[in-house]
Amino acid sequence: MTDYFDLHFHPTFKKFITNYEPAFPTQRNAEELEEKINLKNKIAEKVDDWFLHILQSQSAVGDCISSGVQIGNAALANLEYGFANSRGFLASILKSSFTKPMDQKYFELVERGEISYYRMMLKELDLYRQISKGDNRVEMICRKLHKNLDSLSKNSKLKLLISLEGGHNLSRLKVGQTLVHDSMAQYAAYDQKDSFVKSMNRGPKIGINPAESFKDFMQLLWDNDMDMMYMTITHLTHIAEQNLATHAFGLKMLQHSAFYPTGNGISRMGYELIKAFSDLKLTDNEGKSVKAPVLADIKHLGLKSRMDLYAFRKSNNIKDPLVASHMGVTGYSVNEWKEAIITDKSKVFSTGGVKSVEVRTERKSCGKWGSFINNQFSFNPWSINLMDEDIVEVINSNGLIGVNLDVRIIGFQSKIGLSSSDTSEFLSTSDFQTHFPNIRLQNLEEGRFEMMQEQLESWTVPTKEERHPLCLCFNIIHIVNVAMLKSKNSTDPWNHICIGSDYDGMIEPMKICYNVTGIDDLEYNLLKWLPIAAKAYYEENGGVESIQHELTDLNKLKSKVRKIMFENGKRFVNNWLAGKAGAV
Repeated sequence: MTDYFDLHFHPTFKKFITNYEPAFPTQRNAEELEEKINLKNKIAEKVDDWFLHILQSQSAVGDCISSGVQIGNAALANLEYGFANSRGFLASILKSSFTKPMDQKYFELVERGEISYYRMMLKELDLYRQISKGDNRVEMICRKLHKNLDSLSKNSKLKLLISLEGGHNLSRLKVGQTLVHDSMAQYAAYDQKDSFVKSMNRGPKIGINPAESFKDFMQLLWDNDMDMMYMTITHLTHIAEQNLATHAFGLKMLQHSAFYPTGNGISRMGYELIKAFSDLKLTDNEGKSVKAPVLADIKHLGLKSRMDLYAFRKSNNIKDPLVASHMGVTGYSVNEWKEAIITDKSKVFSTGGVKSVEVRTERKSCGKWGSFINNQFSFNPWSINLMDEDIVEVINSNGLIGVNLDVRIIGFQSKIGLSSSDTSEFLSTSDFQTHFPNIRLQNLEEGRFEMMQEQLESWTVPTKEERHPLCLCFNIIHIVNVAMLKSKNSTDPWNHICIGSDYDGMIEPMKICYNVTGIDDLEYNLLKWLPIAAKAYYEENGGVESIQHELTDLNKLKSKVRKIMFENGKRFVNNWLAGKAGAV
């Protein structure tokens, strides 16, 4: 069986969100937790197939093992208030009998502010603890125990790290309440001797400081023989009770003011958390204090927040590698992106007390392939994706870029993604003025909320493109070109790319691999389409001519694809375990 690596997926998320358990720890066994879940019923089968694909983009533990996924990073990204309190077609579906057996208890607890994000995160983390204890095929990776991957059990088939997708997971305050601490002490169904429960009950001592919550959580992981390689600082919504950074707009399927970016980059608490990443020391089994840095993931950070992060790293001499866990590319440098924005079509929208600026961006062409009809490919220009400067920062840090398998992210003009007539995203008013200081907000047209709702529903318009693998390959080729032309790192840029599928997230997966069981087909398609993408990209955009010639050598092509599918991730984790973190 061929081995695979995934930098970012969610193997237990749907098991977690579909079954609220009042007791803690979980009463489910490992075998049950490893099975994939059926998230549709006869009613849901009447819904257009794009929706079913989102529900079934799964990476169940059992399927990972049978498909050859040997090493992976399991991300915990719990239900945010904006999701629980949202409107729109998809929100109605998620909160109804269309999805079976979606448990509405979590939606209710979050919407009412009766639980903290930290407690929800611990409840999902507990599922991984149960799986690793109940199945010797699954093993958690931990620097306290392992200096390299070879030191893990020979019997384990799937080796997992943990990550937090969004700093909201560290908040021990009840959702939406800035002064009310959460606790498990009052729940008779919770084992008060359990280390996870004890950690939850320390909330009032830690207060509202995310950096302190992070350090306490990391020690909890080590005490339970788990570890976290990277953390994503923000997610898809603004968290009012814990503002760490301005997030990038990334979701049109749900309607709530929290999805629209607010603020102007990284906050004071955000900087404190990032500093805690690099300064982290943990206590090992012998009682020694050991340096154990956690890497920063740039995914979901707004462009201004990313610029703040790079400047902060430079001023504080932070040399740890950066991670871009599950991303696509815009195809632009920052200045090119600004030039591509059609500023005279920008509008200011106000909803739920939040002001955001809608911007429209011309898509950059990747290249052409196929017949003369509908043969143009382009990148997704949303600023949630990588600018050329982001690629250079990650490569120069010896970091790792996980390419997303969400076809909307990688530029496919899908039913629920961007079409040629819908290229708008939203920036916070402060970020907009940072990027366009000469444009006064007062001079922009005010958009009506009804217009915004119409635009948000426009993702139901279908297109005819069915060429997902080529979109993925164009993203990879652009990363390699930018690295070779602009990076100061002399290493092979192919060593810095892997897959960050985001399976079990809210993604529209590639047609060739709806879930992890299609990972073999993904490798085959990379072998088929990378040479074609390289040639078409060069003809459209220029760049490094040798890339396309190198990919005509079958042995070199196979070597590069193996790097992307497994070798780069394995090497990166091994280096991190050995304390010399980096992609090379």
